[in-house]
Amino acid sequence: MAPALRTYFCCCLVAALLAMADSAAAGSGFLKHVNRDLVAQQVLTELSALLGHGSSRERLAHIEDVMRPMYTSLPKQEDGGIDQGVARYALNRYFSAHRGWHITGIAYDGKRWNASSSTAMLKSKMPGFIIELLEEHIASKRLGLGELAVLAATVEDLVRREAFEVLTMVYEAHNLSMQEPLESEAQEDLVIKTFTLFYTMPWTQEVRKNISAVRVHLESAHKHNPAWNDTLLWVEDLAGTVKYQSHAGHSPFSKGEAYSRTYLAMVRLVEHIIDGYGLYQDIQCRELKNMMMDLETQERNDGRVLLGNFYRPYSKGTHDFFVERPEYLKSLGALDESDPKRPSVIVPNFLHSRAFCVATDNAFQSFCCVDQCNVLMETLEQSVAHSVASPGLIAEVVAGLPSDTVAAPRNLSGSLRGKLDAIAKQHGGHVPLHGRLFAQWMHHAFPNECPQPREPGVTEAPMTHNEWRARRNTTSYVSKKVIQELLDLAAKTEGPACEDESCMLWADEEELITDVDLKALGSPRAEWFHGQQSVLCFLAMCGAVAALIAILLESVHASASILRPQVSKAASFGTDGPPSRVHLI
Repeated sequence: MAPALRTYFCCCLVAALLAMADSAAAGSGFLKHVNRDLVAQQVLTELSALLGHGSSRERLAHIEDVMRPMYTSLPKQEDGGIDQGVARYALNRYFSAHRGWHITGIAYDGKRWNASSSTAMLKSKMPGFIIELLEEHIASKRLGLGELAVLAATVEDLVRREAFEVLTMVYEAHNLSMQEPLESEAQEDLVIKTFTLFYTMPWTQEVRKNISAVRVHLESAHKHNPAWNDTLLWVEDLAGTVKYQSHAGHSPFSKGEAYSRTYLAMVRLVEHIIDGYGLYQDIQCRELKNMMMDLETQERNDGRVLLGNFYRPYSKGTHDFFVERPEYLKSLGALDESDPKRPSVIVPNFLHSRAFCVATDNAFQSFCCVDQCNVLMETLEQSVAHSVASPGLIAEVVAGLPSDTVAAPRNLSGSLRGKLDAIAKQHGGHVPLHGRLFAQWMHHAFPNECPQPREPGVTEAPMTHNEWRARRNTTSYVSKKVIQELLDLAAKTEGPACEDESCMLWADEEELITDVDLKALGSPRAEWFHGQQSVLCFLAMCGAVAALIAILLESVHASASILRPQVSKAASFGTDGPPSRVHLI
């Protein structure tokens, strides 16, 4: 059974067990003498394994390795774990950077990261008992890297499960049996194309019971999606790779060709499509980024394109991109109106907005452009390994970070260094890495990769084209009249745009992802960053030695405990169990 399907059915089984435990608590049934808490604890153990596929440690280990640099630098609670708001922030970064996924309930929605639970998006996808138990578990236990990886694996499985439901819909639309292999390559090709259609353009699912209408949509798909033909080529290449791997895993005397056309084989292909489509789509995102940068005037290198230049290709009929109306751009946080005579589009804000998300009718998950700023942040976090850092350390690391459009090493400008010092002054000499001000600073350090944070006080969630049309009762696309007005304005505007970085769009209001950051700034650990890099290395070496000594002491203590009479945990530590250790960097 496919992993996501196995997870779903196991979760339903666990929910049934919990329901039985509830009945037992009420004094009915053969479990009436069983303590519900004991049952719940056992179920929770199984749940953690099921959600993250505990039997496949390689998968969870891989997720942990990817998330470790970010997790190490996140602000921690006193118990060493992270709170749910930070977990939501971390999961969003993981999916946007490594999958190109927008997950409803995890992604930024205009509110603070801790405004909703990190498990909120699971409520409509899993049985209620499971959600309640998971939330109780997270609320009562430190949320460490392992738990974060389990949550990430769970979301991945839920996304795959939805894709399997679409695949089943495809089989039903073409009246195909899921118990028998497909009869020919033509049938296989039809299933693959229809799945791609239904999944990337969900509105076409409405005609799934009309096979003639489905075929019409297949023939006209390229008109609705300019990248349709390229997408089909990518899916077909992926299908060939999966089929080759399938044949390689079978005996030369077995019917490998027949297996490649079974429903299970198609499920495997769908898993590969879902896992890789976001990264494939990012190729188009990078092409759009290059197109936008070509529209920038030579004297500008601030990640902005004049609105008149932005619309020029469409007005000339060069292509059909860049047609969003100014009001919609503003709602996306992609419009810079700090100079009324030169309104501009902010390149990374536009590219990373929901305007370019695929399968956006899906209320749970869609594919968007990969956030390139996350790669830069992960490198910085790996170097700092803490939630706060001194301005000098940050400047040194960032000066050595290259991007697609920024060469390294480089000397940071006086304005950039001054802004960094100003952030530190606001926080007692240190810069929180996971706050609005530093995100704003990263935008100006990497203007084409890192988005400009939304203005303080903006609480409306970014919308897709369809959501804008539904809520505003008007189109999100610009009219030719407005384009002409902007072109006329650009023609009348004399002189270049402000080139001095003192003109940078900047707001001094801070917003941290969690209040734990404020505690970290006043803790002894924050003082760790006052020294130079040589001091950092020395302290790191001391920490390693201390850790080694601690391990040796624990080994001696464990050996000695074997020779001592055994006592209960309650007698040794009291009813609350052993005291938690505090690890200092």
